Amino acid sequence: MAAAKALFSGEGIEHVSMRKIAKEVGITQAAIYQHFENKEAILFVIIEDFFSDLLEALSRAIESEVQPLERLRRAMRAYIDYGLSHPEAYRLVFMTPMSGLVRAGMAVPRTEEAKARPSKGSLAFGVLDGAVREAVNRGMTRHGDTDLLAEAIWAGGHGIVSLMITHNEFPWTDPEGLIDLEIDLLFRGLLHEGCPMRSKMFPTV
Repeated sequence: MAAAKALFSGEGIEHVSMRKIAKEVGITQAAIYQHFENKEAILFVIIEDFFSDLLEALSRAIESEVQPLERLRRAMRAYIDYGLSHPEAYRLVFMTPMSGLVRAGMAVPRTEEAKARPSKGSLAFGVLDGAVREAVNRGMTRHGDTDLLAEAIWAGGHGIVSLMITHNEFPWTDPEGLIDLEIDLLFRGLLHEGCPMRSKMFPTV
Protein backbone atom coordinates (compact mmCIF):
# COMPACT_ATOMS: atom_id res chain seq x y z
CA MET A 1 0.00 0.00 0.00
CA ALA A 2 2.83 2.41 0.84
CA ALA A 3 4.54 1.65 -2.47
CA ALA A 4 1.33 2.15 -4.43
CA LYS A 5 0.61 5.43 -2.65
CA ALA A 6 4.10 6.74 -3.45
CA LEU A 7 3.82 5.72 -7.11
CA PHE A 8 0.32 7.17 -7.49
CA SER A 9 1.44 10.45 -5.94
CA GLY A 10 4.70 10.70 -7.87
CA GLU A 11 3.77 9.46 -11.33
CA GLY A 12 0.01 9.91 -11.57
CA ILE A 13 -2.53 7.15 -11.23
CA GLU A 14 -2.99 6.59 -14.95
CA HIS A 15 0.75 5.98 -15.42
CA VAL A 16 1.01 3.33 -12.71
CA SER A 17 0.32 -0.31 -13.50
CA MET A 18 -0.02 -3.38 -11.31
CA ARG A 19 3.25 -4.59 -12.82
CA LYS A 20 5.01 -1.39 -11.74
CA ILE A 21 3.65 -1.69 -8.21
CA ALA A 22 4.80 -5.31 -7.99
CA LYS A 23 8.27 -4.39 -9.23
CA GLU A 24 8.52 -1.57 -6.66
CA VAL A 25 7.62 -3.94 -3.84
CA GLY A 26 9.82 -6.75 -5.13
CA ILE A 27 7.10 -9.36 -5.65
CA THR A 28 5.42 -10.91 -8.66
CA GLN A 29 2.43 -9.30 -10.34
CA ALA A 30 0.46 -12.49 -9.67
CA ALA A 31 1.04 -12.06 -5.93
CA ILE A 32 -0.71 -8.68 -5.94
CA TYR A 33 -3.73 -10.13 -7.74
CA GLN A 34 -4.22 -12.50 -4.83
CA HIS A 35 -5.23 -9.48 -2.76
CA PHE A 36 -6.41 -6.80 -5.20
CA GLU A 37 -8.40 -7.15 -8.40
CA ASN A 38 -6.85 -4.05 -9.99
CA LYS A 39 -5.20 -0.74 -9.16
CA GLU A 40 -8.59 0.87 -8.59
CA ALA A 41 -9.11 -1.55 -5.69
CA ILE A 42 -5.77 -0.48 -4.22
CA LEU A 43 -6.69 3.16 -4.69
CA PHE A 44 -10.02 2.59 -2.96
CA VAL A 45 -8.30 1.23 0.17
CA ILE A 46 -5.87 4.16 0.24
CA ILE A 47 -8.70 6.67 -0.11
CA GLU A 48 -10.89 4.96 2.49
CA ASP A 49 -7.98 4.91 4.97
CA PHE A 50 -7.46 8.64 4.40
CA PHE A 51 -11.14 9.46 4.92
CA SER A 52 -11.40 7.14 7.92
CA ASP A 53 -8.66 9.09 9.70
CA LEU A 54 -10.12 12.42 8.56
CA LEU A 55 -13.55 11.41 9.87
CA GLU A 56 -12.01 10.55 13.22
CA ALA A 57 -10.27 13.94 13.36
CA LEU A 58 -13.51 15.78 12.50
CA SER A 59 -15.51 13.79 15.04
CA ARG A 60 -13.01 14.56 17.82
CA ALA A 61 -13.08 18.25 16.93
CA ILE A 62 -16.86 18.64 17.28
CA GLU A 63 -17.82 15.97 19.83
CA SER A 64 -18.21 18.34 22.79
CA GLU A 65 -19.79 21.26 20.88
CA VAL A 66 -23.54 21.66 20.39
CA GLN A 67 -23.68 25.10 18.75
CA PRO A 68 -23.86 24.50 14.96
CA LEU A 69 -21.68 27.42 13.88
CA GLU A 70 -18.96 26.54 16.36
CA ARG A 71 -19.19 22.91 15.25
CA LEU A 72 -18.75 24.08 11.69
CA ARG A 73 -15.80 26.28 12.60
CA ARG A 74 -14.09 23.47 14.50
CA ALA A 75 -14.73 21.04 11.66
CA MET A 76 -13.21 23.48 9.16
CA ARG A 77 -10.11 23.96 11.28
CA ALA A 78 -9.74 20.19 11.80
CA TYR A 79 -10.08 19.60 8.06
CA ILE A 80 -7.40 22.16 7.24
CA ASP A 81 -5.04 20.91 9.96
CA TYR A 82 -5.46 17.31 8.84
CA GLY A 83 -4.82 18.15 5.20
CA LEU A 84 -1.70 20.16 5.98
CA SER A 85 -0.32 17.41 8.23
CA HIS A 86 -0.86 14.76 5.52
CA PRO A 87 0.22 16.62 2.37
CA GLU A 88 1.06 13.64 0.14
CA ALA A 89 -2.13 11.75 0.97
CA TYR A 90 -4.17 14.93 0.54
CA ARG A 91 -2.55 15.62 -2.80
CA LEU A 92 -3.37 12.10 -3.97
CA VAL A 93 -7.00 12.12 -2.80
CA PHE A 94 -7.98 15.68 -3.74
CA MET A 95 -5.41 16.98 -6.22
CA THR A 96 -4.74 14.06 -8.57
CA PRO A 97 -6.68 13.63 -11.83
CA MET A 98 -8.55 10.33 -11.82
CA SER A 99 -10.14 10.40 -15.26
CA GLY A 100 -10.83 6.96 -16.63
CA LEU A 101 -10.69 5.33 -13.23
CA VAL A 102 -13.68 4.05 -11.31
CA ARG A 103 -13.54 4.53 -7.56
CA ALA A 104 -15.05 1.16 -6.76
CA GLY A 105 -17.32 1.57 -3.78
CA MET A 106 -16.63 5.31 -3.44
CA ALA A 107 -20.11 6.72 -3.01
CA VAL A 108 -20.35 10.41 -3.89
CA PRO A 109 -22.09 12.38 -1.08
CA ARG A 110 -25.86 12.95 -1.41
CA THR A 111 -26.40 10.20 -4.00
CA GLU A 112 -28.76 7.31 -3.40
CA GLU A 113 -25.74 5.01 -3.31
CA ALA A 114 -24.19 7.07 -0.51
CA LYS A 115 -27.41 6.89 1.49
CA ALA A 116 -27.63 3.12 1.10
CA ARG A 117 -23.93 2.36 1.55
CA PRO A 118 -22.00 5.43 2.70
CA SER A 119 -18.26 5.48 2.20
CA LYS A 120 -15.89 7.06 4.69
CA GLY A 121 -15.65 10.02 2.34
CA SER A 122 -19.42 10.48 2.37
CA LEU A 123 -19.47 10.30 6.16
CA ALA A 124 -16.67 12.84 6.46
CA PHE A 125 -18.48 15.24 4.13
CA GLY A 126 -21.63 14.60 6.16
CA VAL A 127 -20.03 16.26 9.21
CA LEU A 128 -19.72 19.52 7.26
CA ASP A 129 -23.03 19.06 5.49
CA GLY A 130 -24.90 18.41 8.75
CA ALA A 131 -23.53 21.47 10.53
CA VAL A 132 -24.38 23.69 7.56
CA ARG A 133 -27.88 22.26 7.34
CA GLU A 134 -28.53 22.92 11.03
CA ALA A 135 -27.32 26.53 10.74
CA VAL A 136 -29.63 27.08 7.75
CA ASN A 137 -32.60 25.50 9.55
CA ARG A 138 -32.06 27.86 12.49
CA GLY A 139 -32.18 30.88 10.18
CA MET A 140 -28.56 31.92 10.78
CA THR A 141 -27.37 32.13 7.21
CA ARG A 142 -27.91 34.68 4.46
CA HIS A 143 -28.15 31.91 1.87
CA GLY A 144 -30.67 29.09 2.13
CA ASP A 145 -29.23 26.53 -0.28
CA THR A 146 -27.56 24.06 2.10
CA ASP A 147 -25.93 22.02 -0.64
CA LEU A 148 -24.38 25.08 -2.27
CA LEU A 149 -23.24 26.49 1.08
CA ALA A 150 -21.57 23.23 2.12
CA GLU A 151 -19.76 23.04 -1.20
CA ALA A 152 -18.64 26.67 -0.98
CA ILE A 153 -17.26 26.21 2.54
CA TRP A 154 -15.48 23.01 1.55
CA ALA A 155 -14.03 24.79 -1.49
CA GLY A 156 -12.67 27.51 0.80
CA GLY A 157 -11.02 24.96 3.07
CA HIS A 158 -9.63 22.99 0.16
CA GLY A 159 -8.30 26.15 -1.41
CA ILE A 160 -6.12 27.08 1.53
CA VAL A 161 -4.89 23.49 2.06
CA SER A 162 -3.98 22.97 -1.60
CA LEU A 163 -2.34 26.41 -1.84
CA MET A 164 -0.17 25.87 1.24
CA ILE A 165 0.78 22.36 0.10
CA THR A 166 1.77 23.32 -3.43
CA HIS A 167 3.46 26.58 -2.38
CA ASN A 168 4.98 25.51 0.92
CA GLU A 169 8.12 27.55 0.24
CA PHE A 170 6.20 30.79 -0.20
CA PRO A 171 7.13 33.23 2.61
CA TRP A 172 3.69 33.31 4.21
CA THR A 173 3.41 36.24 6.60
CA ASP A 174 1.64 34.22 9.28
CA PRO A 175 0.35 30.74 8.30
CA GLU A 176 -1.75 30.30 11.43
CA GLY A 177 -3.16 33.79 11.15
CA LEU A 178 -3.93 33.20 7.48
CA ILE A 179 -5.94 30.07 8.28
CA ASP A 180 -7.89 31.83 11.04
CA LEU A 181 -8.58 34.83 8.78
CA GLU A 182 -9.75 32.59 5.94
CA ILE A 183 -12.23 30.85 8.25
CA ASP A 184 -13.42 34.21 9.62
CA LEU A 185 -13.99 35.54 6.11
CA LEU A 186 -16.02 32.45 5.23
CA PHE A 187 -18.19 32.91 8.30
CA ARG A 188 -18.71 36.62 7.74
CA GLY A 189 -20.08 35.77 4.34
CA LEU A 190 -22.13 32.89 5.73
CA LEU A 191 -24.10 34.70 8.47
CA HIS A 192 -26.85 37.16 7.67
CA GLU A 193 -26.62 40.68 9.09
CA GLY A 194 -29.29 40.16 11.75
CA CYS A 195 -27.93 36.88 13.12
CA PRO A 196 -27.16 37.29 16.86
CA MET A 197 -24.20 34.95 16.48
CA ARG A 198 -22.62 37.39 14.02
CA SER A 199 -22.07 40.03 16.70
CA LYS A 200 -20.83 37.39 19.16
CA MET A 201 -18.33 35.93 16.71
CA PHE A 202 -17.31 39.28 15.20
CA PRO A 203 -17.94 41.96 17.88
CA THR A 204 -16.31 44.69 15.79
CA VAL A 205 -18.50 44.03 12.71
